[in-house]
Amino acid sequence: MMEWLRKFLSGRYFRADELSISLLVLMIILGIAGLAAKVPLLYYISDVLFIVFIFRNYSRNIERRAAENAKFVKVFGPFFRKAAEPFKGLYHRIRDRKTHVYLKCPSCKQTLRLPKGRGKLKVSCPKCKTEFYKTT
Repeated sequence: MMEWLRKFLSGRYFRADELSISLLVLMIILGIAGLAAKVPLLYYISDVLFIVFIFRNYSRNIERRAAENAKFVKVFGPFFRKAAEPFKGLYHRIRDRKTHVYLKCPSCKQTLRLPKGRGKLKVSCPKCKTEFYKTT
C-alpha cells in the first residue's frame, strides 16, 4: 500500500504556494458563508474551488502550476503585501513580549524595540536621529 502511495505522489506538484493557499482560504470562507447564510450557490462555488485546489496539488505538470502561481503573484502580490503590513513583525512581538517593548518613533513612525524594566530611557531613532524619552 505504501509503495503504491509513494508511486502515486512522486512527481506531483503538491506545494503550498500563494495560489493554493488563497484557494483554500477562499474555499473555507465561502463554505462557511454558504452554510451560515443558507445560500447553496456559495457552498457549490466552495466545492468547485476545492476541486481546483486538489487538481493543482496533484498535477504532474509542475512547470504549468508554477507559471500559474507566478501570474497570480504578479497580479495579486501587491494586494497581499499591503494586507499583510499590519501583521509585519507580529511573530517577533509575540516572541519578545516578556523582555522587550515595541514603540514607534514620533517623527518617522519607525518601529523601535526597547528592553523592558530599564526605567526612563533616552531613545535615539536610528532612521531619523530624533531623540526622545520613554519609560519602559
